Amino acid sequence: MKSRIFHFKNQLQVYIMLACLVGVQDISVASELIATIGQPLFKWQAFLENNTILRIAPKQIQIVDADTGNVVDVLLNLTYGNDLVFSSNTSHFAILSYSYTGKIRKDTVEIWDVNARQKLAEWEIENGDEVVAFSPTHPVLAISGNREIYLWNWQTGEQVGSITGNFDDDTVTFTPDGRHLIAVSNQVNTNMWDVETFDLVGHFEGNNGSRLDGVAISPDGKYIAAFDEKQEGVYVWNMDSRDLLWDTKSGKGEISEIAFSPDSQQLYVATKTSELHRRGYQPWTGWDDKVRVWDAKSGQLIDTISTEFVNLDMMILSPDGRTVLLQYSDAVVLWDIEKKKSLQVWGDFVARSCCNAVKLSPDGKTVVGLTAHFIKVWDVASQQMRILTSADGYMYEGFAISPDSKKIAVIKEPWVEIVDIQTGKVETQIYPESVWFIRDVTFSSSGRWLTVAGGRDLVIFDMQDLDNPQFPQRNLESGTIPGYDKFTFSQDDKYLAASAWPNNNNDYTYWMLLWKREGETFIFQYAWVTPELEAPPAFGTIGDGSTVLAAPGEEDIQIWELLSDKPQMLATLDGEGPAQFSPDGRYLYASAQIWDWQTSKPVNNPSYPSFEDISQDGSVLLSYTIPGQYHVYDIKHTLTQLPTAVETKGRKLVTLGQIKRNQLLQNFPNPFNPETWIPFQLAKNRNVTIQIYTPAGNLVRTLSLGMRSAGNYSSQSKAIHWDGRNNQGEPVSSGIYLYTINAEDFSATRKMLIRK
Repeated sequence: MKSRIFHFKNQLQVYIMLACLVGVQDISVASELIATIGQPLFKWQAFLENNTILRIAPKQIQIVDADTGNVVDVLLNLTYGNDLVFSSNTSHFAILSYSYTGKIRKDTVEIWDVNARQKLAEWEIENGDEVVAFSPTHPVLAISGNREIYLWNWQTGEQVGSITGNFDDDTVTFTPDGRHLIAVSNQVNTNMWDVETFDLVGHFEGNNGSRLDGVAISPDGKYIAAFDEKQEGVYVWNMDSRDLLWDTKSGKGEISEIAFSPDSQQLYVATKTSELHRRGYQPWTGWDDKVRVWDAKSGQLIDTISTEFVNLDMMILSPDGRTVLLQYSDAVVLWDIEKKKSLQVWGDFVARSCCNAVKLSPDGKTVVGLTAHFIKVWDVASQQMRILTSADGYMYEGFAISPDSKKIAVIKEPWVEIVDIQTGKVETQIYPESVWFIRDVTFSSSGRWLTVAGGRDLVIFDMQDLDNPQFPQRNLESGTIPGYDKFTFSQDDKYLAASAWPNNNNDYTYWMLLWKREGETFIFQYAWVTPELEAPPAFGTIGDGSTVLAAPGEEDIQIWELLSDKPQMLATLDGEGPAQFSPDGRYLYASAQIWDWQTSKPVNNPSYPSFEDISQDGSVLLSYTIPGQYHVYDIKHTLTQLPTAVETKGRKLVTLGQIKRNQLLQNFPNPFNPETWIPFQLAKNRNVTIQIYTPAGNLVRTLSLGMRSAGNYSSQSKAIHWDGRNNQGEPVSSGIYLYTINAEDFSATRKMLIRK
């Protein structure tokens, strides 16, 4: 059962390892770590003696004080490739780890004594996928592999037998007397095997062929329970007779956990709101993140436990049956069963469950995290969480922080609420009547205006006079009917830019739209094709007063100068967003790299961590570390170490860098249907050919350009046009294609995607 078993999935470990490498890399003197926001996100917990809790964090097994939540001891530091299981009384745990020497994999099992804090045994095995269960009475450990359960004597490291059955690892458990192993085979049949003879000795029938996702056995050995996660079905059998005593539907959500009380009299069933319900794919029936308590013998419902939190992932009963740990996506609650109230709430971790869910305030003093149901606010100086605000039954969809760092505009469909960042109190509730399904909110740089967008609708509110009938402006003219996404204002509120896509399921072209403010009205200027943006666009101002715009795509960042009648591409940089110009406009902060973008060259020194957000003046940076935590760095010394700008003496910026090196750039739009443009740059005059291939290497189309002068061929008027047809003039099918440039001594290849 998952209440006594915890597995580190290999894929998750790879993710954590890579995230840690990015988040805690060696930082040069230019970056100073000034704060750690949030606690590591707990993966599993259990009660120990002396009012302590055993907790699995991303990189440690910790012992935690139940009253304060403070870590009092670290039992073990975890590494890549670990898989764990604890004994039923949490006195021991087994850890399965693997390592490679070249292509040879080595699997090792270790047995640890929790109370003594020491390793008891270690041995190597083969065919080990996961450790799944301890025998409660014998030194026997069950390990799954190759659709079998292998039984090992963990004191000697000898294999004592195996059972075949195509098992689901979360449904494997021993009976309290240690004589039998109960498991679901082929996901539907609950079977019982004799541990000494390894013979199949019984079946538990009556679940009507439903897939079973978890099994629990009462401490006295009288009852066995199983559940079907999706159908919300609970089944309870008599262990001796193997008769089905009762079955029921438990709630309206997915079942995440079942457990018997220590006295075997009650069955606790935890449910959480179905992801299909949350996303609207199934009829909405309300939140159902609750624990229901059933009489184990009769099946009568006798109690229900619920809190303000949602998405209940795990439930752990204390050995005395008085308290229960409830682990949600936003918090962990220690609940008093008899008094029906929470004793402790631990919510100081940063969840990543919304797009752009964690942001740094423009002044760099506050971190705001948004989940579907809570706003969390941390003070950088003290590293303490000061606000935990509930959506009160609604769902938060996105947010923006005001330029003065005093307010939060949060989407709470169908409203936008303006929240005080110090107190969490709602100051104003805005209802944009013309906007359906609000997707984004953005403050202007001065804080004067607030954009609210949803699909084809764009509304601008005047924050100084929300009651003025002239505001909001609704459905800003854009020359087309796009789906709006990712908005940005220029520093002086002169421009508003938005990425968008046409309202056509067969058109995958992405656009950048530009409005210019005239007085108190924003007038549409023009639109142009760009790649799909991974982060909001960023405005900058360069030495001659020209306005530039950075568009961060999946692989490249395009930088455009905004002319009066059209944009002009100045540079294309390798990398991805988020992106922000330095105050003088010369440098571009992008992910983990600073670019001298006018020469298309990265700045080698100083270095700083990959970031998710950066303060308005570029001096404070927010970086993701491990699940539940972020780091805040002071990088103001970075600005002083950047090279000094050199006066260009009248030369156009577009000429800087375009002849420094050859480049094949990302096609745009991408994905596309049916046509696209392929940009490139040449350092010298070259004879240019573009060839398009399938992933299997079959030639699709050859585009011969002949001799081309050195220069920048990034704009749509100069880039190579491909109409989506092969050499025979036939339209090609949907899918991934490769395009290669051959320019004498230069060759490069990129991918593109056609969607029809």
